[in-house]
Amino acid sequence: MRAPLAWLPTGLRYLTMALIALALLLPLYWMLISSLRPSDEIFRYAADFGWRTFVPESLTLEHWIGALDAGYLRAIGNSLFVAFSTVALGILVNSLAGFAFAVFDFPGRTVLFVCVLASFMMPFEAMVLPLYHLVRFLGWTDSYKALIMPEVASGFIIFLFRQFFVGIPKELFEAARIDGATWWQAYWRIAMPLTGPTIATASLMLFILQWEAFFWPLVAASAPDYVVVQVAIARHSNLETTDWGGMFAASSIAVLMALIPFLAFQRYYVRTIVQSGIK
Repeated sequence: MRAPLAWLPTGLRYLTMALIALALLLPLYWMLISSLRPSDEIFRYAADFGWRTFVPESLTLEHWIGALDAGYLRAIGNSLFVAFSTVALGILVNSLAGFAFAVFDFPGRTVLFVCVLASFMMPFEAMVLPLYHLVRFLGWTDSYKALIMPEVASGFIIFLFRQFFVGIPKELFEAARIDGATWWQAYWRIAMPLTGPTIATASLMLFILQWEAFFWPLVAASAPDYVVVQVAIARHSNLETTDWGGMFAASSIAVLMALIPFLAFQRYYVRTIVQSGIK
């Protein structure tokens, strides 16, 4: 299968990709530059599309200073704690599940794996009500458990690990077993050290999933002590008015923080997706 735009000359292809990237990044740039404008200038030139739309007449840090209040800093801390906890638990749980699907033969394995695949194809909104009833039954509402535990197991991450472990010859594990290794030692000392790109990709996906989470934290943990970044951003708007400058500044901070792990692990992400056989 030929890559998109492969038929174009090299220079024209790069120019086309640059224009596409510019079109995708332009809204983010406008949000960032609007967070540095005075409030009365944010939408002054928005309707008249021109250079003034993207080049401010004056700059101010008042929106950024206002956004970085104690409440928003706490929300950032909550999101970081939830995201890193989900990553740590998610890598362990999903890699163990992927190892089991790849290495062991047990009754119902195919049916169970199909259910795992179906789980990440199902819209999250379809599961919110039963999930909330379960969390409330366990007494986890308004707690970090409600924010972390439902997102630990991921059908897609299990699929990624399973696809990687399938590529490891089973004879390697059988030789380890003959030498007296337990299955845990075969998993931890043989399989896991080989999964660097998959771990990086899974960590990135779990981190971004929790960093951008809004609906579930709003439902399950809306108490002030457990507010996360996306909920804190939304609170710049109410029925009467919207603090656009503060919202743009808070959103810019959230985007810039999310870019750090993405830029660090993007090459592993692409490599893992390709190796997993996803077109």
